[in-house]
Amino acid sequence: MNKNGTKKRHHFMRLLAGLPLGILYLLSDIAYPIVYYIIRYRRRLVRENLRCSFPQKSEAEIISIEKKFYRNLCDVFIEAFKCLNITDEEMRRRVDIRNCELPERLAAEGKNIFMLLGHCGCWEWYQEVSVRYRNPKKGAEIYKHIENRYFASLMHEIRSRWDTEQIEMQQTVRTLLKWHAEGEPFLCGFIQDQRPDAKIKDKVTFLNQDTYLSPGAEEVAKKVNAELVYLDVEKTARGHYRLTFTEMHPNEEEANSRFPLSRCFWRLMERTIQRQPEIWLWSHNRWYKYELTK
Repeated sequence: MNKNGTKKRHHFMRLLAGLPLGILYLLSDIAYPIVYYIIRYRRRLVRENLRCSFPQKSEAEIISIEKKFYRNLCDVFIEAFKCLNITDEEMRRRVDIRNCELPERLAAEGKNIFMLLGHCGCWEWYQEVSVRYRNPKKGAEIYKHIENRYFASLMHEIRSRWDTEQIEMQQTVRTLLKWHAEGEPFLCGFIQDQRPDAKIKDKVTFLNQDTYLSPGAEEVAKKVNAELVYLDVEKTARGHYRLTFTEMHPNEEEANSRFPLSRCFWRLMERTIQRQPEIWLWSHNRWYKYELTK
């Protein structure tokens, strides 16, 4: 598709995103039975992930969480799409951010900040944190390259709503080292529950399963004098989230390991998921169970 075609289609998408969220949620309600009952999008993987993560739950409880997850997943797509046309006032009303004093204190101490989070709720909205604290002034998020040119362009436009730098994953270390050398504190967000490189051998017990961890953020933090903080997520109502900056304090077992903060992340992440299991991305092939086409 040429550039003009992409711009025209994006213009239409922006107009569609201008509809009130209440109306867009009707589209989500229509999409749910299609995705769950007809397309059956990754249902085998989702159910197996839930069964292994919650062996104490009955089959009826598993299916209840599964259905809530698919309803939430449809909402997440709508909410991410809404970023193309949503006001600052509506974002402030829908995203409650707490403990902004933490990044401000760390920035005042001259430290950079790595904000670790997972795929809970609508993670595309969480860049909203960048406009709720006074310092640091500079912010970024790491993204993975998308092959489809139109979808990559659309996601770039969605994420460009906030005044934060988009750093392609392969450029992370080089870019953050450069920023650190410039001496101005920055905050960088890392979605840390991605499936790691197969070469990583360290693992934790997460949701009742052996889980390989990704220590990249912890290792880069050592190079750029960055403090790791956790962003706790709670969905308080449809289209409303509470985000809380949380200090990371490894317990004794974690402190004696090779990657104490990476292990601490998974413990905190597990707590978030157990509180509201339906808001996590269960369709992600985190434990290498099946080919993604199944």
